[in-house]
Amino acid sequence: MVKETLIFDITDDFIVSDRITKETLNKYSHLPCKINAGLFILCVEGTVQLSINLTKYTIRKYDFVTLVPNNFIQFHEISDDACFHVAGFSAEFMKNINFIKSTMSFLPIITEHPVMPLEEPVAELFVDGYRLLIRAQSLSAPYTPVNKNLIVAYLTIFMQGTAELYKNHSQWTNGVRTRTHEIYRKFIQLVVEHYTTEHSVSFYAAQLNLSLPHFCTTIKKAIGLTPLEIISSIVTMDAKAQLRSTDLTVKEIAFSLGFNNLSFFNKYFRQHTGMTPQEYRRKKSNLA
Repeated sequence: MVKETLIFDITDDFIVSDRITKETLNKYSHLPCKINAGLFILCVEGTVQLSINLTKYTIRKYDFVTLVPNNFIQFHEISDDACFHVAGFSAEFMKNINFIKSTMSFLPIITEHPVMPLEEPVAELFVDGYRLLIRAQSLSAPYTPVNKNLIVAYLTIFMQGTAELYKNHSQWTNGVRTRTHEIYRKFIQLVVEHYTTEHSVSFYAAQLNLSLPHFCTTIKKAIGLTPLEIISSIVTMDAKAQLRSTDLTVKEIAFSLGFNNLSFFNKYFRQHTGMTPQEYRRKKSNLA
């Protein structure tokens, strides 16, 4: 089996690059990739069509993308001149500096609107931030507490800058939200948090203190999909990523996604993809 990195994780505290191009992104194209890190991405040239947590976006020059751990991303079309600046921080590093706590008031908006168009002067400020991180990276060997403190300081700049972007985007932060919209937003947050252990629609309805019929009707009205379709889409995206990018057995993958019965997982996967996990793995391996 050819192994590719379709579960994106960072083993070091952080990585940074100002030269992410089409050649790099092609490794992740056409297949869902689970992000196990925090990423701050700035498009500086070209365009990319992609999906983030099932929603499609077209990324253009000076669009800023914020991804938090457990997001899914899938690239569809990448222009030849595409170029990105990327700063990535491990989930453990972000946890240690309380990233989630620091951005709690804006996290639902960031999750719902991960793509932020920037004006050129603001984009240039972020470019300067990437340059600072690149300089910090060059100083990180040997890795010392002083260097780590510098990195924490620069990450804080990114956090604060990102928070200010969303704070000033009044139609997102202060806009009128319908009850339907709020339920859908909270549901997506819950699914991203619990999909590896909870697949039942009734669980999410209970978490939102809604009757099952009202919950299902509301989600269908908000997005045009049933709650079960959304849950299964995220579960199968993770399963596909693991089947494609790891050498874990199907049984191990099933257990990691909350299935205690391998036969049921096989049936579930086939119901939502049209093939068994083994067939999917063989097919993608042959295409690699």
